[in-house]
Amino acid sequence: MPDLTPSILFNRILGRVRLKHLQLAIAIADLQSLHRAASFIGLSQPAATHALVELESSLGGPLFERHSKGMRLTSLGDVVLPLLRASLVPLQAAAGNAALMQQGAASALIRIGSIAAGINGLLTAAIPAYCALHPSAAIDVHEVTIDNLLESIQEGTLDLAICREPNPLPQGFEFRAALQDEFVVACRPRHPLAQQTSVTGADLLSQRWLAPPLTGLGPQQVDSLFDDLGGVPELCRVSSRSTEIIYAMLTESDMLVCAPASLLRPLVQRKELAVLSWRPQGVGPLGVLVKTDVLANPAHSCHAFIEHALSLRG
Repeated sequence: MPDLTPSILFNRILGRVRLKHLQLAIAIADLQSLHRAASFIGLSQPAATHALVELESSLGGPLFERHSKGMRLTSLGDVVLPLLRASLVPLQAAAGNAALMQQGAASALIRIGSIAAGINGLLTAAIPAYCALHPSAAIDVHEVTIDNLLESIQEGTLDLAICREPNPLPQGFEFRAALQDEFVVACRPRHPLAQQTSVTGADLLSQRWLAPPLTGLGPQQVDSLFDDLGGVPELCRVSSRSTEIIYAMLTESDMLVCAPASLLRPLVQRKELAVLSWRPQGVGPLGVLVKTDVLANPAHSCHAFIEHALSLRG
């Protein structure tokens, strides 16, 4: 028997595996039962058993093992299942686009991935204005990290990203700045420091602070701020990029937070948080990250939205 090379397995999968096979494997992994999985996707028990045997035979090994409470993934299943799930995502996107076009959408779905600061700082202004100009526009927004943004665009599950410019910029991508940004110090509106026209470094060091996110720009910016202040204040060891978590932590306390102005923008606009009169720290702008060929193609479904977002430069 020849060794199972990637090309042999791939050709075997193309020839034997059906979408029902993938649905069944995912359902078994989720429900941990072949019987429940078969019922969930509308297969008889014998048909499900046969389909699982076909799939495992095509992949060269068992994906599941039986135990007293049902079925669980084998080591092969642990590796393969996330990829099987991901393989259905483009098909879901294709179905969504086809349905939108049949329902009368003027253009295909615009799939946008964004970091949290991009959603709060740019998209909350850009999308309503764009939809007012294009009432039949169809837009799908996902909040994801910069690493997943790049991967999703390369895989074709997203059309563009709203983020800061990656360094280095991947080959085949372009970044266009749209919104200047900065890190600011914020607190609840009734915080004693929010009532002062100016604050000192000693004022800031005397307060308790919400910890920055563990990754990204936050730790660098906060460390730089504390270096400027000449000390490290007491920290609350809760960190999040979620504005709801930040608001919940600050609204009932006198803690401070150092975060991007773009991220806090909705809360500040609604007067749910206040920005202190302390010099902000500059940070790279938010903008549009997109494949070069998309940016160069005026006929692409998301080209008009990109131009609209860039017109809001601030």
